[in-house]
Amino acid sequence: MMKPRLSLFAEQEREDRRAKIGDPLVGLAEHVDFEALAARIDAAAPRPSRAKGRGPPYPTVLMIKILVLRQLYNLADDALEYQLLDRRSYNLKRLVFLKEHRVAPF
Repeated sequence: MMKPRLSLFAEQEREDRRAKIGDPLVGLAEHVDFEALAARIDAAAPRPSRAKGRGPPYPTVLMIKILVLRQLYNLADDALEYQLLDRRSYNLKRLVFLKEHRVAPF
């Protein structure tokens, strides 16, 4: 049995390998205008008002990206929430841009 190779540059090596394989999320972000899609959805289905003391809703573009990820990776709600909160699921967060949120929108 081979012993795993330790490297000081393991993170960079993983990133290089991911880049070589190709990230489907990069292609998705290049081909889909999420902002335009969100604007059309907001025009067709306006967001609820905050008059009753509700907090601000999550942005439509964020919710669209989350739904796309859910379909792309075939995740249930709890599995998707876990992946969005997990610090290692960097690829999911990179597309969804959840850096500033402590909780997933569920």
